[in-house]
Amino acid sequence: MPFSRLIDYSFRLVPTDPLRRKLIAIRLAESIGKGVFLSGSVVYFTLRVGLDARQVGLGLSAAGLSAFVSSVLFGVIADRVGARRLLIVLFTTLAVGFGLYSLVGSAAQFYALVVAVGFIEYGTGPTNGALVGNLVPAEERVKLKAMMRSVFNIGFSIGIGVAAVAALSQRLLVLIPLTTAALMAGAALLVARLPDAPSRPVPVGFKRFAAVRDPRFLAVIGVSTILASHVSVILVTMPLWALNRTALPHFLVPLLLIFNTVFVILFQVRASRGADTVAGAGRLARRSGYWLAGGCLVIALTALDDNVALAGVAIVAGVLILSVAEVMQAASGWGLAFGLAPEHAQGEYLGAFDLHVITQNIVGPAVLSGLVISFGFWGWLGIALAALAASAVIVPVAHRSQLTLEPEPAPATSR
Repeated sequence: MPFSRLIDYSFRLVPTDPLRRKLIAIRLAESIGKGVFLSGSVVYFTLRVGLDARQVGLGLSAAGLSAFVSSVLFGVIADRVGARRLLIVLFTTLAVGFGLYSLVGSAAQFYALVVAVGFIEYGTGPTNGALVGNLVPAEERVKLKAMMRSVFNIGFSIGIGVAAVAALSQRLLVLIPLTTAALMAGAALLVARLPDAPSRPVPVGFKRFAAVRDPRFLAVIGVSTILASHVSVILVTMPLWALNRTALPHFLVPLLLIFNTVFVILFQVRASRGADTVAGAGRLARRSGYWLAGGCLVIALTALDDNVALAGVAIVAGVLILSVAEVMQAASGWGLAFGLAPEHAQGEYLGAFDLHVITQNIVGPAVLSGLVISFGFWGWLGIALAALAASAVIVPVAHRSQLTLEPEPAPATSR
């Protein structure tokens, strides 16, 4: 698709409704900021601060681990104090935190700040989701989230470009954290312009952290973690395999990741159709598992022959198939999360459901890459079989979790 058509499609992602435009603008500001920092942080901390790769990797990993606590915790807080109010605080705090990166001069300062910023940053996801749940009718939430994800990929790509420019000069490197700080401050201002959502009554007897104490809901999260393996496969496992176990020219690997990004921008909204109910989202999740398995099996063919042409065709086809799995699974995840969350506890349940992607981000790369690098074809086959097993159970597991959502009794308290 010509670049001009991609730009034209990007403009079509902007809703005509002022409320939805503001929500999209918030996501765009956040995504550009994350694109700048995530793509430029290693360069910044190694060249300007003077840290080594091991120290940077350890700090970023520690920040990721904090997500297991902050995702659920901030979801609960969002339900109690209001998602809009909390999101303003989170973005403002992030603006300060990213700004402080420009003053970091030692490993100890870096560790303390990166964990604190990571803890706050992982709270924005469920809080933003709860905000959408509070302001947008149930039947429109999945489509809006799909639009926001397409916009996120556009913004993230812009952020990568900004970071690349900043990396051209040692003096410009400081723009990496400062630009991110400014964009987070802008996001906070945009959230402040949103209307207040009406408070939702809390039923009698409802206990906080109910989401992580509900075994049926946890089962949905567990199965979704397997179906979300595309995250690790596309970003880490496939590139490592292509570089170490095939004769594919190395320059093609980043091009495949660009192709995946463009694919998500173009097809995420279309892939969300039918995912606005738990039943529809479950069926879409099941199909995403089939595509995930298919992509892994196609890439596995490269373990059977060293032919460069075969490797090129198989990996390109595999990335295309995995990209289909990605947009389907992402849309199904929003449908399941919103559909299985009580209206009065959107933040808490969305925060808990986010654990399936957080787990993939932290555990998936090491586990899946270890499988395929150690066992080759059989490693890819193992991932495919796990995806098929998850596909077989996701619909009944989601249905059982939905049965626990009883009509809410008359309110006893309100926020």
